[in-house]
Amino acid sequence: MNPLRLFNYPTKQAAQAWTGHYQKRGDRDTADCVIGFSFGYRGKRRKVSPGLSNQDLANVAIKHYGPLPKIFQFEIADAYAESGGPAKAPVLRIEKHRRAGQYLDTWEVADQARELMRQYGYHRPILLAHPFHMPRVQLVCSRLGMNWIATGDCRGAVEFDPQSSQKWTRSVDAWRGYEPLAMAFYRMKGWV
Repeated sequence: MNPLRLFNYPTKQAAQAWTGHYQKRGDRDTADCVIGFSFGYRGKRRKVSPGLSNQDLANVAIKHYGPLPKIFQFEIADAYAESGGPAKAPVLRIEKHRRAGQYLDTWEVADQARELMRQYGYHRPILLAHPFHMPRVQLVCSRLGMNWIATGDCRGAVEFDPQSSQKWTRSVDAWRGYEPLAMAFYRMKGWV
């Protein structure tokens, strides 16, 4: 049984968060920016490196979204720069939570991205996230009123990182143990 059903999520959303299959929506040709949500990292404190999943996300951005402006959580921004991502499009970085000492979660990244979009006049982002993370990213961005696009580019292109410092991003089984709790918390906060 899918544990997300215990939290009264519609079957489609629960299945997407459980399987890594997510809703594709929109036409990439109508996008004016990309928002990238990191998935794990390696290291601690100031010695953090992107890790496998974020490198994969950066590679998707390089391959499919080269000319679009990027709004990336810093782990993806670092991987993008290390991989020689096209310099012709700006990369705006989301480094930390706006409240000191708070964890930089999906909601905070999306809310900061929304503010950057407003500042720069962007209106139609492509969402870039690990396929298993994408359902929550989509729900949060919808809640924030974004008119987002999701392509199938991440499917099969972004792996889990067995060496991630975040245990829940190391494997599908670890993710499945974590995501029902994360979704319940987000629902309780009114973020999805």
